[in-house]
Amino acid sequence: MTYSFAADVFDFDRMGESLSPSIFKRFKKTVDEKKSLDADVADSIAAEIKKWAESRGVTHYTHWFLPLTGLTAGKQNTFLDKDENGKVISNFSGRELIKGEPDASSFPHGGMRSTFEARGYTAWDPTSPVFIVRREKGCILYIPSVFFGYNGKVLDKKTPLLRSLKLINDVSLKILKRFNQKVNWVKNMVGPEQEFFLVDEKDFFRRPDLKTLGRVMFAARPPKGQQMGDHYFGAIPDRVLRFLEVVEEDAFKLGIPIKTRHNEVAPNQFEIAPIYEEANIATDHNQVLMDLLTTTARKNGMVCLLHEKPFLFFNGSGKHVNWSLMDSNHRNLLTPGKQKNTRLAFLSFLAGFIIGINRHNDLLQSVLASAGNELRLGGHEAPPSIISVYLGDEIQAILNNMEMFVEGKIKKAPLIQFEDFVPPIFHDMSDRNRTSPVAFTGNKFEFRMPGASASLAFPVSVINLAVSDGLEEISRRLESADNERKIMEVVKTAIADHSAVIYEGDNYDRKWKEEAGNRNLYIPTSVPDTIDCLKADKNISLFETYSILKKDEIEARADIKIEVYVKTVEMELRVARYLLRAYIIPAALKNQEMLLGAIHGFPQEIINKNPSILDKQVEFIEKFTQKINKAMELLSLLDEDNEKLKQGTDREKAGLCSRTIRPHIIDTGVLVEKIEERVDHLFLEMPRVTDILFR
Repeated sequence: MTYSFAADVFDFDRMGESLSPSIFKRFKKTVDEKKSLDADVADSIAAEIKKWAESRGVTHYTHWFLPLTGLTAGKQNTFLDKDENGKVISNFSGRELIKGEPDASSFPHGGMRSTFEARGYTAWDPTSPVFIVRREKGCILYIPSVFFGYNGKVLDKKTPLLRSLKLINDVSLKILKRFNQKVNWVKNMVGPEQEFFLVDEKDFFRRPDLKTLGRVMFAARPPKGQQMGDHYFGAIPDRVLRFLEVVEEDAFKLGIPIKTRHNEVAPNQFEIAPIYEEANIATDHNQVLMDLLTTTARKNGMVCLLHEKPFLFFNGSGKHVNWSLMDSNHRNLLTPGKQKNTRLAFLSFLAGFIIGINRHNDLLQSVLASAGNELRLGGHEAPPSIISVYLGDEIQAILNNMEMFVEGKIKKAPLIQFEDFVPPIFHDMSDRNRTSPVAFTGNKFEFRMPGASASLAFPVSVINLAVSDGLEEISRRLESADNERKIMEVVKTAIADHSAVIYEGDNYDRKWKEEAGNRNLYIPTSVPDTIDCLKADKNISLFETYSILKKDEIEARADIKIEVYVKTVEMELRVARYLLRAYIIPAALKNQEMLLGAIHGFPQEIINKNPSILDKQVEFIEKFTQKINKAMELLSLLDEDNEKLKQGTDREKAGLCSRTIRPHIIDTGVLVEKIEERVDHLFLEMPRVTDILFR
């Protein structure tokens, strides 16, 4: 069966076909000008949505939102109602489309409300189309929404994103107007690259750590890893290909424009990526895509792992965010263009970006800091946690020869002719520095720090906020520049003032950390300390100055991130103790018993002839026994950590988790690796990493 693109989405095209021209025009104006929706317009849209949804088998609807858990949520309702005579009817009004009322008491709020204050509201986000999610026994209409409390406090991740999109639109229009660029709007375009692992469902359920945490806590290093480079871009296994085909078909019906799929570097690691979309829709689509990956995998006897570091010895999983700006003429503002004014505008946007990232690099890190990313960043091809911007040779040449660039006298990179027997190809504006956290890659900036499980909403909000602040700075400086020469001087000075964040070298080089310190860039020491940056006066002032969030809303987000970090490490600690008690130590003792039994059963007559014949075996058992004893000592240490974790504030607990508990768990993992390598496969009652990744 074939489907049309976005068949399960009530998008603007479908709206235009079903609504009267006057209603649709008023709706579009409401969306473009970001104003409230009139009641009669809402009723007309609700009626058409209901008619369309019921024709596709929809029985329920939900206001779908992004609470501060980092997941998605929604309460499902039927279309059933009663008329004035008490008769059951099918009904869906404009009021029901616009507003929902979930119980807000159980969602994270960071102290912004009392537990007994339960009322919360969801409100339809009309810039993101409603869509249908199909389940085995029915279909549900999803209404993308914002979420806030009865007291008006923002309790979701979408609201700051929507505010940041308006902010970057307004400041971008101001700069474009300075260069006589006639446009109606500027949109933030985002393209996320979603990485993930797939494991067999049977293996998943036999590993307590995978079931509870989504990652393997303790394991022996497999003889073969990713060192041969034979998985990256290799042939996709048939079973995985069938799974991806189903995901892509469902995504196609939901209007998610999947462009790429391929094997990633680590065994059983893959990536799927859509075409760029407006940031709000891209964020919603990424949440839906993660849900598709996890639910479809289970239907195919597999489990999709979105943890940032499921396997210690292999690459982790990120979500590279490709970020750019597009105007109403569909021109990418991070491409130079052919006219002087467009080139000057390009330089201004480039300078504004650099100012924003340099000025607020600590804020970006605080938003991206998490328990999962702590394990991923800084190794195995993940960028380090120190923020820097890579521009590449061609952009550097433009900045060094700005006058020639504006005049159009810098030659474009030539076509590359590798061999006579292949056609020439276009040369990109920059190479790819895969060690850089933020890299210019031709006509966009690629942010490589976000973790695979993260929601895009708040990170993109903060990127937009930081860049908008940089663009405002450029806009102010340009007010006194009344000719091309002065404009270029403004850009040069601005970039020079904020060049500390520009780094063209190897970010894995040990010298970079020292150099970054000399440049006064923020160097993270721990996840809790980095999260604290959210509460810094300058960052709170930034959010409040641009009306993205209020002080208590920012502090609440920081407190929630700390709470989540503590609870995550607490679960890791419990799983670590359980694995040692129920799996690792019992398996080691059984193995020890087997070895001792072999020695005790050794023929005495052979020992009498050669008294030293068992010396090496006894030495092996002695060393193995020392490791078992050490495992028991570490278990006692972890038990003590568990008791300490019951005391203090969340912030104090977070310090204990980062400073003490995680190092203890890492030390335990090193020891368990040595034990597992020596334990017979019959005794360890859970699959090893070799079995999981190379089955």
